[in-house]
Amino acid sequence: MTKTSPNYTAGRGGSAVDRIVIHYIVGTLAAADATFADPNSGVSAHYGIGEGAVHQYVSEKNTAWHAGNFAMNQRSIGIEHSADAVRPPSQSTYTASIELCAQLCRTYGLNPLTQIIPHSSVVATACPGTVDLQRIRNGVKARL
Repeated sequence: MTKTSPNYTAGRGGSAVDRIVIHYIVGTLAAADATFADPNSGVSAHYGIGEGAVHQYVSEKNTAWHAGNFAMNQRSIGIEHSADAVRPPSQSTYTASIELCAQLCRTYGLNPLTQIIPHSSVVATACPGTVDLQRIRNGVKARL
């Protein structure tokens, strides 16, 4: 399902997509919907996954404001996962994430073991928290 966010930069400034950055919402998909729809939040992601749905907020051709580093934003796709500090993503969230990441890895020629990265590798943050990054990487690798 497409939801729109006003918080993005048109285009990618000549950068090619070479990373997928994994985030957690610290809440539900509905919380991400509300935050990304708010022009005052100044944040967005390309996709959000949770509660049995995948929402796209920003076109892959554009730069979402998700990683806290503009150069990384220009070269990456940001994916938010419904989870919080004590609640990991559900099985359905992992399944949808693995499928989406596999599709993105095929489209952009990415190696899931090295080019799917945690938000915490970009800036100092607890994100992606309870999201099991290796589970996503291994699931994607198995599908390629």
